[in-house]
Amino acid sequence: MIMKDSTHKIIALFVLAVFGLLHAVPVNAEMQLNDISFDPAIVAAGDEVDIVIQYEAQPIDSTSKITDADYKFQVKLLPDDSLTEKYVIVQDAAGDNLFGSVLANTQYNKRFRVKVMQNAPAGNYQFRLEGTWYRDGKVVETAGFVRFTMPVKKEGIILDISNVKTTPLEIRPGFEYINLETSIDNVGEKDAKAVEIILELPENITSSYSDNNRLWVGLVEAGSQKKVTFSIDIDEEAASGVYNIKAKFNYMDIDNNKYTKVTTFPLLVESRPYLEVVNVTGSGLAGDTSKLEVTIKNVGEQSAEAVDVRIIKQNSQPFTMDVRSDYIGELEPGETGTAIFTIKANSDAETKVHDFKLLIRSMGDSDEGDDTLYTFNRRAQFEITGKKPNYMLIYGLIGAVLVIGIYLFTRRKKK
Repeated sequence: MIMKDSTHKIIALFVLAVFGLLHAVPVNAEMQLNDISFDPAIVAAGDEVDIVIQYEAQPIDSTSKITDADYKFQVKLLPDDSLTEKYVIVQDAAGDNLFGSVLANTQYNKRFRVKVMQNAPAGNYQFRLEGTWYRDGKVVETAGFVRFTMPVKKEGIILDISNVKTTPLEIRPGFEYINLETSIDNVGEKDAKAVEIILELPENITSSYSDNNRLWVGLVEAGSQKKVTFSIDIDEEAASGVYNIKAKFNYMDIDNNKYTKVTTFPLLVESRPYLEVVNVTGSGLAGDTSKLEVTIKNVGEQSAEAVDVRIIKQNSQPFTMDVRSDYIGELEPGETGTAIFTIKANSDAETKVHDFKLLIRSMGDSDEGDDTLYTFNRRAQFEITGKKPNYMLIYGLIGAVLVIGIYLFTRRKKK
């Protein structure tokens, strides 16, 4: 890149700074900078770049170190800002043909080599040239420095996530085995290899399978994409809203340098009804028929339609129920409803608390476009407090006593 004539004063000041001539710039300055160039001319992240500086020297008086064989000069290339320090490796700081006598009226080309890291962002990278005079191998004067900029026009490896979609399209708390499909894009100028992606899932969202949040992608060439699919579960008690999911990329460039990048993408979880048992009332006697009342509350964020409660009895349980389900209907968020069951306890039912399984079913809110059938497994207890008295036996005993009494009374009167 040849600098224009309008910048010659700046160039002359650069020369004076590099070679330690700190006074004002005269016409017959000792050093004249002719050119700074980069190879490649358009630098992209991931490139190895040769920085070539061309200058020539002219002595201005008899005390000049130029043309003096006793003096040698060395220049070092250093990063000059945090961006350059982070993303650029100076592979050859001293350059070539640098540590020697500086002869008058001779053009010098000094070449430095730097490596721009693959994940370097586009921008202007600042460097500093520092010069030092030597005599007999010892430093005799430390010259000043000059700054210059190397523009990085294109980014190297740029991995990102795009086209995120879920199956089903709308996801809600309690859903399992949700397919989370996305594309891994490399929109940079360089290939990425050994690409691995790890999902860092927020609370109440988990992987459906062991280690499914870690996927091996392999090679993602510049300008290409790879599709990946994860499987996730959402807890029943998760709140609705937008969850930010972190995606961590581990990858390497073509030189086997390792990199890590973290990006995020949103996941929308819709609202849903959520039904709980908030109260259970009921007890009875063995051999008797009683009522069991179960109060259901919608603690979710969406209306529950067509709520139905079914009581499930195991074959070994000593009860008979002619009707095992009760329809409640619609429950708005925060609203309660009661299901009532008639339970006949066998005469041999033990005196204790008996546990029943409840299966509660409801539809989602049709006004919200939710046609999901939700099921909730809950429990209810029914206590047998004793045995029902055998009134037939009692009545029989009373009758027998009366008969015997009448018989004895009648016999006594005949005597």
